[in-house]
Amino acid sequence: MELEKQLEQLGLSRKEANLYLNALEMGTFSVMGIANKSGLKRPTCYLILDELVKKGLISIIPKAKKLLYFAEPPDVLTRQAEENILLAKKLTPQLRAIYGAKQKQPVIKFYSGQKGIRNMYEDILKSKITEYFYSGSAEKLIEMAGKEFIDDWIQKRISKGIKAYGIRMKKTEVPEKIYQETKNALREIRYAPSDIYIPDTVIIYGKKVATISTRKGNFGFLVESEEFAETMLGMFKALWKISSKK
Repeated sequence: MELEKQLEQLGLSRKEANLYLNALEMGTFSVMGIANKSGLKRPTCYLILDELVKKGLISIIPKAKKLLYFAEPPDVLTRQAEENILLAKKLTPQLRAIYGAKQKQPVIKFYSGQKGIRNMYEDILKSKITEYFYSGSAEKLIEMAGKEFIDDWIQKRISKGIKAYGIRMKKTEVPEKIYQETKNALREIRYAPSDIYIPDTVIIYGKKVATISTRKGNFGFLVESEEFAETMLGMFKALWKISSKK
């Protein structure tokens, strides 16, 4: 029955909807009367009527010689829906604050071995970013992830139009053109002062910061936190200012 299905959408069970519709037709009724009309067993009707009374859709006639009920007008459904909307609007700011606090908690993931490190790089390509920032040793990174993989990854990055800003070290530089600063490579490079050594690679992209250890450590970890990413980007920019072009 279509009306039953629609009442179910308002939060009634199928049996509650059935009994309430029959109650609307009957006006005043006894448990035996509603049981006969609805086709439900009397014990079941008692349970359902108790629920409908709690929901304000059925009322009990007071001071009757025997237990009698009557259905409240359908306007009750509208009034209850409006009250629920008002309550939801009142609660939303508080609930959003709880939800927001949970969302702001950082997410930390650990990766191990070459496959794990490659997965970290693939995540950069999947992210909806137009630029990223990194510091570290190009030589060490190629050792960790594998030259063939990095070469292919660079081409994918370029095809997506993602620009790279890198702080590297002259003593661990890689001379091949694909790793250098060229217009086609969408890359800007600066070299850290000679007294600064950065063996691990740190990559900042969007709200994420990835750290890739040297070949000796053979691991990496990813932190997803807007505040942490902003902090690391601030440190990157400070180092960028004191670094030099080739």
